[in-house]
Amino acid sequence: MEFSDRDILTDMLIGTKTISTGYHTAVLEAANDRVRNTLIQINNEELTTQKQIFDLMHSRGWYPLDPMYTGAPMGAEVTGIRPEAGPMGVRGATPGGAMGSSPGGPASPGPETRGW
Repeated sequence: MEFSDRDILTDMLIGTKTISTGYHTAVLEAANDRVRNTLIQINNEELTTQKQIFDLMHSRGWYPLDPMYTGAPMGAEVTGIRPEAGPMGVRGATPGGAMGSSPGGPASPGPETRGW
């Protein structure tokens, strides 16, 4: 049985993830700073290798991403959020002010106090 390039890269990616998890655990449990710093350095190298494998797989279409996780900005046509009704539902609300109040408008009453 022959393995495809995709199979080999998938196995390598899974391996680097597993190895990195082990190094991470060892870093968290290391009592000696010198050992801990060495483990951090080795883990960082492993993470770099993992990123290179991921980039190669992604460039070949073997590791597709959900747009939600790419960090790519999405416009109103995708989100459905329009400037007139922003994410908070009120356009022109000032930070720290009462929602729906306009700048210079009446001050909202303070917190209600109870005498019980």
